[in-house]
Amino acid sequence: MKLYIFICIFLIFNIAAGQKKEYPSIKKGDFPEGIYMTLQDVLNKVPSSTEEVYFKACEKCDSINLPEKTFFYFKQKDKKVKIPLAVSHKGELYFQTYRKYTNRDDRGYDPDQYSRFCKVINYGRFIYFEENMRGTWSKAFLGAVSPLTYSINGRTKGIVLDVENKEFNILQNCDDLNDFLFEHEIPSIKCDPEKFNIGDLRKEIDKINTPYR
Repeated sequence: MKLYIFICIFLIFNIAAGQKKEYPSIKKGDFPEGIYMTLQDVLNKVPSSTEEVYFKACEKCDSINLPEKTFFYFKQKDKKVKIPLAVSHKGELYFQTYRKYTNRDDRGYDPDQYSRFCKVINYGRFIYFEENMRGTWSKAFLGAVSPLTYSINGRTKGIVLDVENKEFNILQNCDDLNDFLFEHEIPSIKCDPEKFNIGDLRKEIDKINTPYR
């Protein structure tokens, strides 16, 4: 009897060990049109509201290093959309950044413009977008000196929505990326911190996401 129980436990253990862990697969178009007030709404893929919106492109803050960024407005009220975390509009998903949803090690950063939404540029295991971010201390200092100077000197940050841990991670450099990869049991990459740039980060995120699309 003991031998039988031992064999059963052994077989169950081996079956469990042989099963591959399943990861989320997020695709463009998974999110119905509408406004998503919270991160949980995004994770559930259920909009909080389907009130119609339109957008105005943020032309003066766009650059070749940044994806499309927009300000949304309620069509009926003609008022700016300020509070929601995300907006799904015409097949594209847009996020603004909130410290309360961000990994606690990254909460010292704010966007250089509030209520601005950034289009998701990569889907798969993770959702990826980019925004101009500043440390809160440097923002206060530069804002006091010259808002124009602050805007020009803003730095592009890659931001990942980690669906598994339900939080955003700001990837600031290749060391930061490798820490993130290690936490998710993904092989690290070889990179030169002095040369690693936002284009390199986009390529690495795309490699990770491609199998999950």
